[in-house]
Amino acid sequence: MALFRRRSRPEGETIAEFWQWWAATRGDVAAAISAGTVQRFAEEIGRQVHAIHADLQWELAPGTSSTHTLVVTSAGQAATRAVAARWLAAAPPADGTWSYRCLRAADPSAFESRIELDGHTLELAHIRYGIAVDKQRRQIDVVCHHPGFAGLPDNVQAQITFLTLDWALGEQNVEVWLGEITWSAVVPPNLGTPADLRHAVDALTGDEDSWVLMQGQRRDGTPLLATAASPLRSARWPRFDLHMPIRLPYQRFNEGLLPVEESLAALRRFEDDLSAAIATNGTLVAHETGGRERTLHFYVDSQTNARAELESHLPHWREGRASVKPQLDPAFEGVRHLM
Repeated sequence: MALFRRRSRPEGETIAEFWQWWAATRGDVAAAISAGTVQRFAEEIGRQVHAIHADLQWELAPGTSSTHTLVVTSAGQAATRAVAARWLAAAPPADGTWSYRCLRAADPSAFESRIELDGHTLELAHIRYGIAVDKQRRQIDVVCHHPGFAGLPDNVQAQITFLTLDWALGEQNVEVWLGEITWSAVVPPNLGTPADLRHAVDALTGDEDSWVLMQGQRRDGTPLLATAASPLRSARWPRFDLHMPIRLPYQRFNEGLLPVEESLAALRRFEDDLSAAIATNGTLVAHETGGRERTLHFYVDSQTNARAELESHLPHWREGRASVKPQLDPAFEGVRHLM
């Protein structure tokens, strides 16, 4: 057994070192892309990216406003989504040669080609999706279908499904707007093309700041009210990986133990003060109220002072002892019951 265990280096330090290395290397990488020799940089780029986090993925892609784009992504893994977002936040400004992304962009042209995985080849032009829109949940359940799936192992069907969804919608839209994702060699109902799926997502995204009200009962029979951002998906706020559930007791309440009068007004003011204190380093995603207590579900960037800002405000709550138990939660498990 080793007597000493190597400590992981601070994330901010490895991100800063990446961008220092990139500043000296970016011109050579761009020249190698033009010369068709960029593969010689693959090992070094991978080493620099994995020094930030071993589970990050990277790729070089054509740009839109620039010639080339460097993408460093969590590939849908909640645990590293915030790391990729902070990598991007530290990036230099885009220019005519390079731009940067922490999410894979849609690429509809991919459906004009074929894909080869584990010795299997499929024409992507035949990809279709069963599309089930749930307007109440603001989610779309998808079944990926290809006639060739009948002869493929399940894991290959899954790989093709997730790759093509990223190409159809872009990684962000897949993470935020899609619900259940499955695949089948059998033709599903409500079959549509990748373009049809994009139109269905576009129809849901018109009001990203929508909130939903939910009602229930506590064990003692008194009402429980909850309000949550919709859709409540962690990918909407990729940097915010620390859950701060702030519990606020209140003194004025009705027969159902819900806040009224001065207490209701005080809760609203305090919520606004907390949101202003963390500015762009966090957000309120939901709150629950009942039994003479309101819980404000804040999520913040764990690498900023947002936690300290919130905690410093708690002694100012005048209707009881405000409390919080911070917990790293990049997948938003702490509010899953409200999704």
